Amino acid sequence: MSLFGKKKCCACGETIGAFYRKKLPCGFICEKCSHQISPLVKYAKFTDVDKLKEHLEYRKESSELLEKFQITRIIGEKERIVIDDKNQLVLFATEGDKWTKRQPDVIHFDQITGFDEYIEVIDSGDYYESSEGIENEVPKGFVSCNFSFILTIDSPWFSVMPIQINRDELITDDIDSAEYRKYKEMLDEVKETFRPYYRSARKIS
Repeated sequence: MSLFGKKKCCACGETIGAFYRKKLPCGFICEKCSHQISPLVKYAKFTDVDKLKEHLEYRKESSELLEKFQITRIIGEKERIVIDDKNQLVLFATEGDKWTKRQPDVIHFDQITGFDEYIEVIDSGDYYESSEGIENEVPKGFVSCNFSFILTIDSPWFSVMPIQINRDELITDDIDSAEYRKYKEMLDEVKETFRPYYRSARKIS
């Protein structure tokens, strides 16, 4: 068989066209199966076919959870945590994401086992990078703030989920301003939502 000949998908066994060459450690994979892999998982994880098939089965179950997902809360701006309080489910999305290109991972509340809060403060005279990737100097008498958190997740496929909740840097001369409090309250809301499920030995204040 030539280098560009047809190959079989290691997941479903279907023939892969000559112009599609998605290679995993465990073999080649077809376009349909590759699109079913979680966007949160690196291909290097699939060192054997059984692991890949196990993941695709997990994604099928996640798809079924998505069908019954009922949005009750959305926390965040550009990066968002989407919550279904009724079914105790959660997924992660970005602004404007309609979930049509890549299916999100849906997880249960009790899979969230830890929470870490991060408020980055850059002082006046220092530089921050804007959401457009441009470096700007923080004006005199002001600070630049970003608000983010990391959830620890009990899953064989990924263990953490970092989220920055503010879309643009908050430039403020008052850390007790309404804008600052808004983002801090978002962090607190996430922390308290999953507090009953935290398993970390360290205290989450």
